[in-house]
Amino acid sequence: MASGFKDMDNVMRKTASLILAALLIAVFYTGSRAGEREECAVCGMYIDLYQRTRHAISFNDGTTKLTCGLACAAKVIVQNEDKIYGVRVADFLTGKFLAADKAYYLEGSDVPGVMTYTSRIAFTSKAQARSFQKKHGGRIITFDQALKHQREDTE
Repeated sequence: MASGFKDMDNVMRKTASLILAALLIAVFYTGSRAGEREECAVCGMYIDLYQRTRHAISFNDGTTKLTCGLACAAKVIVQNEDKIYGVRVADFLTGKFLAADKAYYLEGSDVPGVMTYTSRIAFTSKAQARSFQKKHGGRIITFDQALKHQREDTE
């Protein structure tokens, strides 16, 4: 009978060791994967899901914060106006960055807004914005206007 308890003890130890090993592997795997996806500096949404609406705010100290869209970018800009070197925005059609002050924003189209009710999406050229506008509505504005309207929406 004593050997039965000894065998049971060995089985329990091996099972506990396997469970512990599985947990350690799971923690290591999820921990390393979590670092692979960048998150919005404000809301925490994964930036890779917002490649066509993301903004990058560059600071005088050389750091950059990424946001999922203009609504979150506006919050960073308001809190750090005197520390910002520049703002870039993704072109809605290509996802490529351009200087936000060179972009043409389409406000109020039928494209759902990101973290806001009113969508504000950017285009590299006025012709691209106008073409998109014909199919999806909205009005074409500058970055400064889009930022001002976004600030008014959140007040």
